[in-house]
Amino acid sequence: MRILIWIGALLPIVYAALRFSVEFHPQTVHDILVFMEQYCQVILTKTPSDPLKFLSDLAGNSALWMLAITLMVTPLRSYIGINFLKYRRLLGLFAFFYALIHALLFIGVDQQFDFIGVNHEVLTKPFIAFGMGAFLILLLMALTSSKKLFAKFRSWHKLVYIAIVLIAIHYLMSHKTITITHVAVVGTLFSLLALRLLKR
Repeated sequence: MRILIWIGALLPIVYAALRFSVEFHPQTVHDILVFMEQYCQVILTKTPSDPLKFLSDLAGNSALWMLAITLMVTPLRSYIGINFLKYRRLLGLFAFFYALIHALLFIGVDQQFDFIGVNHEVLTKPFIAFGMGAFLILLLMALTSSKKLFAKFRSWHKLVYIAIVLIAIHYLMSHKTITITHVAVVGTLFSLLALRLLKR
């Protein structure tokens, strides 16, 4: 199961590699990807026109969905009896990994490590402030996720509920137009959060 989690969690990196190596694909690989595009509705044969936006969106969405999968662990055990609890830390760390990439793309690439500029963006753009707040909570959880530290800081991990709310707001505000898909994503997060809280 652990191997499957690793494979699934690394798929976004494989996808990014495919998109940025389009010009080097052998014809056979290109033909296979064109065929796959017809059924999976995912672009596989075009280099991103805006690499930074592509990578930032990919990392952010990957972090969101890895966090959603992590939230599923408790409801699956409580309502269905499927116990993936021993994999929750790994799933959570992958969520943080992609959140870290998302944050570093903003701080390191977009802002060129200009921390005065970063501070200005955080103070003047609420959606960035919400995202940064969520990231700091995930950072705290990642740093205290070992067995020894988790036992000591267990109550702090309840901050994940605040992080979910911040992430939902950040996600919605980062889009100029909110579609039914965006609402469905946020609805999924809140539903998983509700299932986890109700069973407690």
